[in-house]
Amino acid sequence: MNNTLTMKALTFKRYGKSPEISFSDISRPTPKPDELLVTVHAAGLNPIDNMIPTGMFKPVLHCQLPATLGSDLAGVVIEVGSRVTRFKPGDAVFASIFDLGTGSLAEFAVVPESAAALKPANLDFVQAASIPMVGLTSWQALK
Repeated sequence: MNNTLTMKALTFKRYGKSPEISFSDISRPTPKPDELLVTVHAAGLNPIDNMIPTGMFKPVLHCQLPATLGSDLAGVVIEVGSRVTRFKPGDAVFASIFDLGTGSLAEFAVVPESAAALKPANLDFVQAASIPMVGLTSWQALK
């Protein structure tokens, strides 16, 4: 791992047929008052994660380039913002950060408190990271 100011992340630099997807050293995020800083132990990949760099969703998804890829994650909280009440450092969590301007394919991710849930004890990090978008899609299909 890098020093505390930077981290590795899978990023893309432009939209289109040659998005320049690569691992990059980027600034480590700082949580806002209502956010958690999570060390990412596992990230889920969804079909939309592959489509975003093509620019297909550019009119509705607002990424600041270069952008970190990925939506779903599971990891351990290492820092909480001043207004966070449901989580503390050391909590194992999982979340979807889709369409929040940040990505999960990185060493660290910021997660709004409202988007996080405690990781069920009977799931490992990989299993938990595979749930958010797939679970939401399945639930929506049943409605």
